[in-house]
Order: sequence, then C-alpha cells, then structure tokens
Amino acid sequence: MKVTRVAYSHRLNAGKYAQLTEQARRLGRVRALVWKRYGSPVRDGVRDRTIRDRWMADGTANTFGVLANSWKETVRDAVAGITAHREAGKTKVRQAVRRR
Repeated sequence: MKVTRVAYSHRLNAGKYAQLTEQARRLGRVRALVWKRYGSPVRDGVRDRTIRDRWMADGTANTFGVLANSWKETVRDAVAGITAHREAGKTKVRQAVRRR
C-alpha cells in the first residue's frame, strides 16, 4: 500500500516555504533518477542499499544538494514503489493467464 504523508504547518514564512519547495524539487529529481535507472525489468532485484552504496562511491550523491538522510529515504521509497509496481503487474498477468 502506498501512503502519502502530508505535513501541515501554521504560520509558515515565505523563506521556509521556499526552502521546502526547493528540497522537494531536488528529491523529485532523485526519485526520477531511481525510476529511470532501476525501473526497468533488466534491473529487477536491485536493493536500495546497493544503489546507495554505488552512488556514494561514484560521487552521484554529492550532486543532489540535500541531506543524506533525505535522499536515502527517497531512494528507499522509490525502490519500494518500483517493487510494488512490478508486483501489481504480475497480478494482472496471473489473472489474464487464469482466464485463458
């Protein structure tokens, strides 16, 4: 099950809002990169820790411009989303095979 977290804040000033918006944009790039590189069936079974270690070693992590905890959690969440997407596809195939 995919869950979206929504945080509410009272009296959020414009500067803090701009910072949070920028962080969300950067983390969106991280999520897109995970889907682009590891979302294909060829990369099936790649774990988030493998991606993290690879990106730390080759310097990709330095280009994100966000704290390590933030991008690591984003990678973990994106890999979980890819796994869920694949499992949902398998369910549809199984149902189609049963019908025939």
